[in-house]
Amino acid sequence: MKVKKYICALLAAALVFCGASPSFAADDGVISLLSAMGVIVPSEDGSFDSGASVTRAEFARMIVMASPYRDSVPAASSVFKDVPATNAYAPYIKVAVSNGLMSGYSDGSFKPSGVLPLEQAANVALKLLGYTAADFRGGFPEAQMSAFRSNGLSAGVSGGVGQSVTKGDAARIIYNLLNTTVKGGGQKYAETIGLKLSASGDVDYAASLSDSMRGPFTVTSVSSLISEQGLSSEGLTVYKNGRVAPTSDIKRYDIVYLNPSKTVVWAYDKKITGIYERATPSQNDPSVITVSGKEYEPESAAAFSALSSGGNLRLGSAVTLLMGRDGRVADAVSATVAGVSVVIYVTGTGSKTYTNANGREYVSGYIAGVTADGSLLEYPVKETWYKTGDVIKVGFEGNEMTTAKLSGGSVSGAVDAELLTIGTLSLSEDVRILDTYEGAYASVSVQRLDGVTIFADEVLCHEAAGGKITALILNDATGDCGTYGIITSAKKTGSDMSVSGEYSYLTGGAARSLSTQGSAFGVTAGPAKFVFADERLISMRNLRGLTGKVSRFDGAELTVSGTVGHWDISDKAEIYTKLSNSSNYAHATLDDATEAFDSGQSLDFYYDDTPDGGGQIRVIIIREQ
Repeated sequence: MKVKKYICALLAAALVFCGASPSFAADDGVISLLSAMGVIVPSEDGSFDSGASVTRAEFARMIVMASPYRDSVPAASSVFKDVPATNAYAPYIKVAVSNGLMSGYSDGSFKPSGVLPLEQAANVALKLLGYTAADFRGGFPEAQMSAFRSNGLSAGVSGGVGQSVTKGDAARIIYNLLNTTVKGGGQKYAETIGLKLSASGDVDYAASLSDSMRGPFTVTSVSSLISEQGLSSEGLTVYKNGRVAPTSDIKRYDIVYLNPSKTVVWAYDKKITGIYERATPSQNDPSVITVSGKEYEPESAAAFSALSSGGNLRLGSAVTLLMGRDGRVADAVSATVAGVSVVIYVTGTGSKTYTNANGREYVSGYIAGVTADGSLLEYPVKETWYKTGDVIKVGFEGNEMTTAKLSGGSVSGAVDAELLTIGTLSLSEDVRILDTYEGAYASVSVQRLDGVTIFADEVLCHEAAGGKITALILNDATGDCGTYGIITSAKKTGSDMSVSGEYSYLTGGAARSLSTQGSAFGVTAGPAKFVFADERLISMRNLRGLTGKVSRFDGAELTVSGTVGHWDISDKAEIYTKLSNSSNYAHATLDDATEAFDSGQSLDFYYDDTPDGGGQIRVIIIREQ
């Protein structure tokens, strides 16, 4: 039995860090350590939305968790008018500001949802290395950016002054920071916050991770956890799914980890409930297990024991996997014992071959879907009437699975990310939100929905606990499920049933074409929204062009003269240069667009909906001079 493998695997876990450079992702334990420290919060499959812009609030959390102040974050506190104590980031913002790492604005605000320019992130990193304003010659930010580069903090980070920092760039800056010598020499920054170095002088991520966490442990009750692990309820810092939380937020069947001094608890409540389909290479040695169509690796001896032939969980039975912090299985129990039901948005249906508890193969229909937190699951079903786009509740009675189709509820209203409300209803601090459309889906944050009015027919399903909404599945409330680009030509021929269409279009800078028979899209050449299902283009719709003079454009948002408010630029906005005296386009970058705007070139901006309807600027065209 390879129990040792699962006990030691924590030390060498290498998670998938989407968008990271190969050298960054390849270092054993780097991502695991940043996760353990609370610097990054990976999703269940270990990925990290590195391409999204990091907000000022998110960066405050990241940098505090990589600072000497990481174990002194208060449970709830605020010092800014636009950051109430109920804001999940309020404690980190207070620590960052009170220790001089970041600052607010003269009007008493912090602007937690604002994007972070690279020069501000650079300045924070330099402060942690011991630099002050007296160390720089010249004005801000040129002198700071020079030191940022000369100290190696910019390695793997793109962009320059004024460029919005992505989550991936923020993590890289912190990664670089750990390996940088502090002002005056003698120590690397990692040593100043208690991390270990290897014999070669590099940060020993495996050893530091081992020292940073003890566990995983399965919670049977909070009182048992405290007594069994020798914890003190006084002065105990709790992070629930990466956020500061009261001890009372730790629930039965949560998975927890402890720091060496047992003063910090990291708790996670991710659970996967489904049918235990397969163990590879066998149930005697379950190195990989398959539950509801997806493979998982056991993280611990407890998980290995529960899922092996010596445990009480059998192939073909309904199980609940208790997931650890890095997407592996920390423990497993019977689905009946856990009492967990699952709500999924159906992304596909079909039939396939399964293996029952006796090892015999059988053919069954299935539904594949995604939960509000982005977990992909698959369940064998006898029913054949479910279709893509349905919302299904899956439950278990013994080993028998039950399914029921759900419909929308009474949730509606404007979303306020600071107050964590939608209309008159409260949202949980870690509310999971999934936007969907025609089988496509996208995880969205509360900040993404800030100011957006959600209508009742845009809510497919919601879940609530303790008087707060904990999960929302929406129907095209943001437009983020679409793909955006440019239709370069559109021709419709024939009439009635003999109609056909010929289309050429650009998405992601790649040229594509489509021919239709018996139908046609009512579109013209120009920027458009495309919707794909199973990699098949099922709809396209022209975008609207922004009217009025753009008075400000910084790459993250823009303002139109004479109007109140601003337009957000989509994180996945498509940028093209319209070649002069030609109908051709060249793929460009956001940096190209901001530089063109600053130099006085003409830019055209296209959107899918108004800001209060979830719309953003989706396509930007630079007109070549």
